[in-house]
Amino acid sequence: MKKLRINHLAVMTVILLQQGIDVAWYSLLRNKWMQLLAKQAIDFEATSVFAYVVSFAGEVASCYVTAWVFTKLNIDNVRDGILLAALLWVGYTFFPLAQTDLFSLRPIGLSFINSGGVLLNAIACGAMLGAWKKYEQNQSK
Repeated sequence: MKKLRINHLAVMTVILLQQGIDVAWYSLLRNKWMQLLAKQAIDFEATSVFAYVVSFAGEVASCYVTAWVFTKLNIDNVRDGILLAALLWVGYTFFPLAQTDLFSLRPIGLSFINSGGVLLNAIACGAMLGAWKKYEQNQSK
């Protein structure tokens, strides 16, 4: 049986794709998101570079963790990649974020918007890593 290894080019490609997904998602839902936060566009004009660094670092970390899990579970197709990524999203993103928002007295709609972008990123990551496989070279014979 061939052993999967992390495809670094696929990981880097999906990280760049995720940057575009984030921009598109929040551009599409910007007004509703700001309304749920009780903020205005001017409130975000001074967003620090640190927020973007954390965003990028988080996507790097999540993609590499996903790639590592795929190698351990031998996820080598798009369907299984999307399914596993979506299941991880449900357990580790949606419900914890909804819990935090609800106990912080924020509307559940905010959880759907914030976690929805993460779901799209997870699906992109699962699909890309499931489709673009890389196997270890068999060195012994």
